[in-house]
Amino acid sequence: MSDSTDVLIVGAGPVGMLLALAMAQKGASVRVLEREDHIIDSPRAAVYFPSTLLILDELGILPELEEIGFRNRNFGTHIPEFDYHSVVVTEPIEGIKYDYQLHAGQDDVARVAMEHAQKLGVEVLFGHEVHGYEEYDDRILVMTTGPGGEKTYEARWLVGCDGARSTVRKLAEIEFEGHTWPERFVATNVKFPFRELGYEQANFVCDPVNMAVIAQLDRDGLWRCTYMEDSSLPEETYEERIHQRYEWFMQGRKDYEIVSSSPYMLHQRAAETLHKGRILLAGDAAHATNPCGGLGLTSGVWTGMVLADVLGAVLRGEEEAEILDRFSDERRRIFWEVVTPAATENKRMLQEQDMEQRKIDLAHIKALDTNPESGALLMLFAYKVIGDVLRPNSRWADADPSDRVAINIKDRKGQIH
Repeated sequence: MSDSTDVLIVGAGPVGMLLALAMAQKGASVRVLEREDHIIDSPRAAVYFPSTLLILDELGILPELEEIGFRNRNFGTHIPEFDYHSVVVTEPIEGIKYDYQLHAGQDDVARVAMEHAQKLGVEVLFGHEVHGYEEYDDRILVMTTGPGGEKTYEARWLVGCDGARSTVRKLAEIEFEGHTWPERFVATNVKFPFRELGYEQANFVCDPVNMAVIAQLDRDGLWRCTYMEDSSLPEETYEERIHQRYEWFMQGRKDYEIVSSSPYMLHQRAAETLHKGRILLAGDAAHATNPCGGLGLTSGVWTGMVLADVLGAVLRGEEEAEILDRFSDERRRIFWEVVTPAATENKRMLQEQDMEQRKIDLAHIKALDTNPESGALLMLFAYKVIGDVLRPNSRWADADPSDRVAINIKDRKGQIH
């Protein structure tokens, strides 16, 4: 049996490591277990909205990440069948500290957060797979298999940050409510000069067959190209079809280099509760959305940060454990009432089959060109995922700027229109 900690986190992705860092900064003892033998660098989310930047800044890691990634203020929407290309530029807004998005890999965020957390005494153990637990009134024992064989870890609280297929959630027999979309997404990292073809550094491509989300990842020419394919096609041969899809996105050019790729199914699901006994959930283990619009990581990180604050308060005796039920209710509300409608609308628009509806979508997108607030609306929407932080003296009490800006986003349901 290892030394007991206040919190045991399963999953060393960005949410798990940011949660570990936030809790350690407030004095909690934290251990992180990760099944893989390193931080995963497969293609996933790569764009961080201003609402996430304030977290990275508060945790003290934003300057380091800006050295790795880059700032972007332009968002392009492309509708090839109508030969239409729209560019929305984010401008400074009074009351908002950040007027840009940060582009950086999830693995970079997780790695930088881990390095800072380790300096505060957080232990991160790779190659450890959880396979069971025993729960008591004041602690939880977690059984793992690792490089040294079977080992049990003790903590006061267990937090599952281990993705949409969460082992922690399954062991706790917490239902993952919602649905799985019928399509498969394929995320690819590729070196190719997309700017030469008129793409911005972040883009939606709206097309009934060849929808895509395309974004630059770093300063060295690495890009993310994520597209959709029929899930009835065999997953084991998805790599053979990448070149066929690139033919369209890259307009016949062959001067690209595929660095990595990853197929995955899309979910619109949330755990029936994010708190059961001494088990808590955050990130995709708590709720998973389709990635159109970047609200998955944004909402997942905010769930982790609100959890870090309220769980820290429970550990310090400032709050009773019932606040964890309120945390669960509020984060589920944000997912179903804010994230899901917006992400679902983005996905629909990207792949819309009906010609008349595509014309309506085109009119909405054209309206962005004449709306001086379009960039602000796009940037501000992601603040809606913050929700109620539950404590008046929360670390994040002033994070949501909605009441401090002149533009009203409270009734807005979508990012684009």
